Amino acid sequence: MSTTGNERERLPVDVLFVGAGPACLAGALHLAKLIRQYNEGSIPSPVPGVERRPLGAEIVVLEKAREVGQHGLSGAVLNPGVLRELVPDFEERDFPGGMKIEDDRFVFLTRRSAFRVPSLLVPPANHNRGFWTISLQRLTAWMASLCEEAGVQIFPDTTAVALEMRGDTVNGVLTGDKGLGPDGQPKNNYQPGVVLEAPITILGEGPRGTLAEDLIHQSGLRGDAAPQIYSLGVKEVIRVPGPRARRGIVVHTMGHPLSDAIFGGGFLYSLEPDLFALGLVASLAWRDPGFDAQFHLQHLKAHPYVHSFLRGGEVLSYGAKAIPEGGYWSLPKPYAAGALLIGDSAGLVNIRQLKGIHYAMKSGMLAAETAFESLVSGDASEERLSAYGRRLANSFVHHDLYRDRNFRHAFHGSFRAGLIKSQVHALLGGGPRRRPHLQPDYTRLMPSPAPASSKPALPSDGGLFIDKLTAVYKSGTIHREDQPTHIHIVDPKRCTDTCIPRFGTAPCTHFCPANVYELVDDGGAQKIQVNFTNCVHCKICVILDPIDVSERDNLQNIDWRAPAEGGPKYNLL
Repeated sequence: MSTTGNERERLPVDVLFVGAGPACLAGALHLAKLIRQYNEGSIPSPVPGVERRPLGAEIVVLEKAREVGQHGLSGAVLNPGVLRELVPDFEERDFPGGMKIEDDRFVFLTRRSAFRVPSLLVPPANHNRGFWTISLQRLTAWMASLCEEAGVQIFPDTTAVALEMRGDTVNGVLTGDKGLGPDGQPKNNYQPGVVLEAPITILGEGPRGTLAEDLIHQSGLRGDAAPQIYSLGVKEVIRVPGPRARRGIVVHTMGHPLSDAIFGGGFLYSLEPDLFALGLVASLAWRDPGFDAQFHLQHLKAHPYVHSFLRGGEVLSYGAKAIPEGGYWSLPKPYAAGALLIGDSAGLVNIRQLKGIHYAMKSGMLAAETAFESLVSGDASEERLSAYGRRLANSFVHHDLYRDRNFRHAFHGSFRAGLIKSQVHALLGGGPRRRPHLQPDYTRLMPSPAPASSKPALPSDGGLFIDKLTAVYKSGTIHREDQPTHIHIVDPKRCTDTCIPRFGTAPCTHFCPANVYELVDDGGAQKIQVNFTNCVHCKICVILDPIDVSERDNLQNIDWRAPAEGGPKYNLL
């Protein structure tokens, strides 16, 4: 999607970061530091032969949330190595870490029992002692403050809705109009969007970013790479009575409540002595059209082993997020004329290590080094920006992803068999060097003659166990009822004429973790009602919607675009 934006106010900047997650904030902070050091003369010019002149670059970060961090969600265990490289004295600078990890466990759950995996059998890459449990919301708010101290301008509550193009070159973004009515017409409080023009635009919008996907599709950046595949993570922060975690505890679970056919597992992290982060991650390659991750998260809490940590607790926050898990084989080309892709938007997550934050931060820093060269040389061509691709290829990020290139793909069909196959791959240097044949997630759903779940629903008590609507309330999600919907069903008749007859249910009413899609009676017929005000911006619907209305257009029957206003207000997630 592009626009000329001729009627808009145009604001020129030097480097534009889209998204205030750890990737963009690390990149902006590193770029500001490089420019300062260059102007002080403490580092050499990155471009030999170019006359050395002071740089006065204007660095801007756009963030669609009302405050930085409110749309940020991750597990999260932080490997602090990259943060220490970026901010060597981070522990002395009010770093908002949860707890340093001392107790690291992998546990296999059956319906009623728990079996701890001996530490000797846990691969070294999965050991977390010495790392930190964190709230991504707190981390990014803290990083934003460091950026502002360094002179970076951060514009919250500002959504980039379209790429600004000059021919095939990205030249910035258009921000969304505010104060529109449901019909898209201006109201009394109308605020038109603006065009931010930038020779270098760095896209770090998180998983399946709106503009990142536009660029990947329009510029053919996917090339011969495999389709990106995803998992869904649902997470709660729970306060328990009394301190139950006197030292940092990290528990990763396998097995219950997921079936052997679903790749995924649970996690339980101590953030504070009386505060736990609990989550469930399930690959979108699930076959059951009635699978509901939020429902299964409640059953994880009910397991005796997990419940022993959480008994008497109260859910404070809830959120959901897509997680790119295709790894090395699904990486797009991360640069184009005028633009770079970083973090989750580039698919830089190591699903074997269950880590992505330090990869995102490192990619942001590598993008900053490339942008710095571009500023000094005055050249933002694709050829100049291709240096980012080389930097990434020579980094530990690429090395780790290549080493674990076949980990996720070993689990197609059976989780237990995948554990064995993935270990064999690890012993053989990572396994096959040929790209596996991967199908997009939306092709994986199968008709299900059985009920959606054999597990009974757990009654919501408003405390530890909550239903989906209560979960949405706990996410803090707010959209104006009278704003334009940011979710469109392209062909509503395909929902009732094709999708429901094929699957025996409406899959979107189950896979959406926020009850956005609801099957309602419409004068004796059925239709899908879109409750867009519930949306937590996880984007699972555009990934998993099984109806493809037009091949090769990067669009299913559900079209989701980042709204100019509203969204979740995550706390501690």
